[in-house]
Amino acid sequence: MNRLLLILFLTLSFYPLTNAEDIRDFEIEGMSIGDNLINHMTKKEINYNDQGHYPKNSIFFEVNYTGTKNQYDYVNLGVKRRDRNFKIYYIRAMNVVNNKNKCIKIKKKITKDFKKLFPNSYFQEGSQKHYFYKNSTQYISQFSIKANANQSDHTRVECMIVSDKDKKIHGNLMSTLEVIISAEEFSKWLDNL
Repeated sequence: MNRLLLILFLTLSFYPLTNAEDIRDFEIEGMSIGDNLINHMTKKEINYNDQGHYPKNSIFFEVNYTGTKNQYDYVNLGVKRRDRNFKIYYIRAMNVVNNKNKCIKIKKKITKDFKKLFPNSYFQEGSQKHYFYKNSTQYISQFSIKANANQSDHTRVECMIVSDKDKKIHGNLMSTLEVIISAEEFSKWLDNL
């Protein structure tokens, strides 16, 4: 029963997007690509919640959103360091999962919905070892404007399944179901890091 409720909850969260023409039409927890994060968090909160994933002198940084979340356990946002309004270029929404097979089943349902939203986009699907957590696997379904998603606006649904070995090495890691939206500028920057 809990599994069915989670599937319905995640699926229904995408129904207002049926007229989406590009990733900027998506809204996750009340925020979209191009919105100003300063409208959702104070500058002090933004700077305090820097995830520290990128060098301090980098153009972008990732912020843990601390506001009210209704659909996701965690939301991280990519913004520019020197932008007074902290325009959002990247949204990564995550729910903790405990079972790989259940996660993949939910990912498939969301992917099916995304295929209806983006019928003319480039679609890629597969799995890969995580770039940093080398023993963990990402199961990815990705939609992009250009063939190379790393050089394009794109959205992605993935199950990030953390291995027991990586949990021992890195501590508090959790497996997650993720919905990621990235603007082209952020995608290109990240690809060149």
